[in-house]
Amino acid sequence: MSLEQDLSKTLERIIGIIQADSIQQFIQEQTNGTVAALPAGVSVHDLEQYLEQRRRYRGSMSTSLIAEFVEYVTATTEDYGWVPAAGDFPCFVSPSTMSAKTFFNLGDAENPGHGDHHANLQLEKTEAFKQLLETNGRKFDQKNLAEWLEDWKDHLEAFAEDGSTNVPMAAAVSAVRRITIGTNAEATSETQSLSSRRSAMAEVEAKNKDQFPCFLKFTCEPYQGLEERTFNLRLSLITSEKPVIVPRIVRLETAEEEMAQELEEKLRSGFEDTPVKTFVGSFNPGK
Repeated sequence: MSLEQDLSKTLERIIGIIQADSIQQFIQEQTNGTVAALPAGVSVHDLEQYLEQRRRYRGSMSTSLIAEFVEYVTATTEDYGWVPAAGDFPCFVSPSTMSAKTFFNLGDAENPGHGDHHANLQLEKTEAFKQLLETNGRKFDQKNLAEWLEDWKDHLEAFAEDGSTNVPMAAAVSAVRRITIGTNAEATSETQSLSSRRSAMAEVEAKNKDQFPCFLKFTCEPYQGLEERTFNLRLSLITSEKPVIVPRIVRLETAEEEMAQELEEKLRSGFEDTPVKTFVGSFNPGK
């Protein structure tokens, strides 16, 4: 290598060092010394795991019980050793997922925190409510529906087509088991809960000696910690070679909105007189 090439490479290294120093100084100024420029190939290792104690407290708590969530959040805010203004510990409630999340070190716009210490609430459906949702829109044959009515009779009430006449559960089960199909020679397009009259040359109608249940009331605690509520179901009969019965929950979306509102109200009430403030929605603290 010639002297000229040697000088050229040396000059390049000197310029690189000067540029790196300038860049480092600029980055330090712009980030208050919290970011550093490192040469390629340099690895950074966090040695916190070898310390006797962590540098700061962080972690995540999860539960499906409202009472445990409120108790933990309240106790943890007190453990921070100071009483912040209301809103310094935000709790975000998500109605669509029936969940909530409280941040303990999120901070605010002037003093932002890491947001990596939080508590999570995720309500779980009860077994009875799961069964109810699985039944919604399902096509039952006579045997399966009769067995379902018998299995969940402690949660059920049956009603006739007028919606007010109570049908004893034993009679309702018997009526479902004894549905028969008859044929008449009359055409119409009318559809009813207990019969399906088609625009054709024949009419097919369900007939049975017992009183068929057109409506059901299913009462259960939908989620752990929420109040017991009653859901109305309408039974529709599809008449073909074999009868098919389809239960559908009446105004399920409205009930879901009411349950979400109940969750929010329970949390607002639970955090009353604490520095925790609830918001409807979700929040991602980013990185």
